[in-house]
Amino acid sequence: MGRGNLKFHHPYSNPTVTIGLTVSTSSPVLRPASPSPFFVTVRARILTSPHPAFPITLCTHLTPLSDLDNRCFGNILCVSPSAETSKYIEVWPHGWPHYIWNPLNLRRNLPFITLRPNEPYEVKFEIKPEKIAAANPVVGEKYRVTITDKGLGTRWWAFGTWEDDPEMKYRRWREAEEPEEEDGEGRDEDVEMAKGEYTIGEDPKDLALVLEKGEATFDIG
Repeated sequence: MGRGNLKFHHPYSNPTVTIGLTVSTSSPVLRPASPSPFFVTVRARILTSPHPAFPITLCTHLTPLSDLDNRCFGNILCVSPSAETSKYIEVWPHGWPHYIWNPLNLRRNLPFITLRPNEPYEVKFEIKPEKIAAANPVVGEKYRVTITDKGLGTRWWAFGTWEDDPEMKYRRWREAEEPEEEDGEGRDEDVEMAKGEYTIGEDPKDLALVLEKGEATFDIG
């Protein structure tokens, strides 16, 4: 299997927590000549949780909640008319960037959000004008945005929130039998990182992102 086919996260088939995702666009019509930006919007909400009154903090790295061009979205395909279905607006990245994080404090380098009960969270990603122009869309065409299955989980999550406690460290989850992270001997940065309070959160495989609406279409006007 090629690297491009791999999933970033592997939640359990029956996870403890599920987060619903809905994708849409800022308008049902994209007008390429308009100076107004055109956005893909992703809305997230807590669907199931054993603690329904608790907020949930999760890492959005390599999920549809962090970027449009991280392989969590496919290229935006022309789906009509049929003669033009080979056209697409490219968002799938070329190559693969190197991500660096410290397991002693994931919070330092990776993005996190907090979802609250009955409060949908929404994030917007602009489709870059140069990407739109490169596709040469024509009035009357229809395009489709699709969330892939690559990023439907998380690297780290926990019940509750530490938004008001920026010093709380989020350490990599480990199984009960795994040894604790090294205390950072040798590198000044790691020695400092190992100090203070931390939480390892919950088992990452116990949270799944679920597509309530994984596609959205728009017309070219």
